[in-house]
Amino acid sequence: MIRLKHVWVFLLIPVAAIASGPAELNSQGVDFYNAGDYPRAAAAFEAARAVSPDNAVILRNLCNVYQAYANEFAKQADFASAVKQLEKAIALQPKDVSPLIQLGNYYLRLDMIPEAVFRLEQAIQVDPYNVQAHELLGEAYYRDNDLPSARTQWAWVLEQQPQRNDLKTRFEKAEREEVVENGFRPAGSLHFQMSSTPEVAGNVLQTVLALLEMAYADVGRNLGGVYPPGPIQVIVYNSKGFTDATQVRQNVGGLYDGKIRIPLLDSAGLVARDQELKETLYHEYTHVVVRFIAHSNAVWWMNEGLAETFSRPLTGSRLEMLQKAVANAALFPYAAMEESQLKKLDSDALWLAYTQSHATLLYLWERFGQAKLVELFNALAIGTKTEDALIQVYNRNYDHLYVEVAQFIQNGCR
Repeated sequence: MIRLKHVWVFLLIPVAAIASGPAELNSQGVDFYNAGDYPRAAAAFEAARAVSPDNAVILRNLCNVYQAYANEFAKQADFASAVKQLEKAIALQPKDVSPLIQLGNYYLRLDMIPEAVFRLEQAIQVDPYNVQAHELLGEAYYRDNDLPSARTQWAWVLEQQPQRNDLKTRFEKAEREEVVENGFRPAGSLHFQMSSTPEVAGNVLQTVLALLEMAYADVGRNLGGVYPPGPIQVIVYNSKGFTDATQVRQNVGGLYDGKIRIPLLDSAGLVARDQELKETLYHEYTHVVVRFIAHSNAVWWMNEGLAETFSRPLTGSRLEMLQKAVANAALFPYAAMEESQLKKLDSDALWLAYTQSHATLLYLWERFGQAKLVELFNALAIGTKTEDALIQVYNRNYDHLYVEVAQFIQNGCR
């Protein structure tokens, strides 16, 4: 400390600055790293590197810190900060495959597919026999709708790991889609890339793209400015092709599995009516946004409820069905609508579950507003369990929410 006119001034000196030698700075960095203090570990290693720029141990340790720090950001769903740490690691060690794979994986999580392809192709150039890099690159190609390239990557992985039944399922799905979509023609807009059966007229495809761009603007605005990166893949089928490719029932109006898939032509070759088409596209696009915010952590009733809320009004026979269910104490417990149990429901019960989910998200949206809803999905993104997230954001557990939604339905969803 320095005495100046009877005033004591304490000088705060960064820890890394106390040590001057690279070995001592590196040792401090290791201690901070082991303690999980990645910012101070990075500062110590960066100071050591400034003194000894070509020291391989220091460079390796600094790269490890950047990767570990990136992982901490990723756990909080802050992938933008995670990406920055990994870019520094790659600049430091361009021949190290590990940060390239980690960054490619994060870009996939962000739906930044061209960036993921670039980094994962780099990873394979560095390490041509890295199984994880090939598998992730296959996923990136698949989501870019390059099905032959995706299957090539996955076929190589399956040669190395023939016991991978999960990947066999993905490979067979891509193979099935490639057969159906052979000869499909491309079209696109600012945020969407489409592949369509050639039976659909060009003006109809332009209508679909225009509606999707409207959905992009409207849903993003409804959530306070949430806009996933493009291009978002859209596949347009006839009814038979849709069933063959997806193996779902022909009465399903569309689905989102990382790509928006819609059967635009029915079995008679007729295009869906304008309002029905708009509702379907808004519904499926909302799923894109939910995944962008919450990743894969939004349970069924939240995902479908928001998609219904942003695609159609809750009126008429659908409202009457809900009010009857309230009167008969027949609404579903929310835990029963999280996902797996729904496979056991018949079509009427499933429709009730959809409509109850719609009423629930409409209630949360209208009573508490967009900011709370985005906060809820952000909580899910970092792995918070659904009921815990409800308590954290809305101070309501499942039982409390059930009572309030039932009252909302009785009041005509107003």
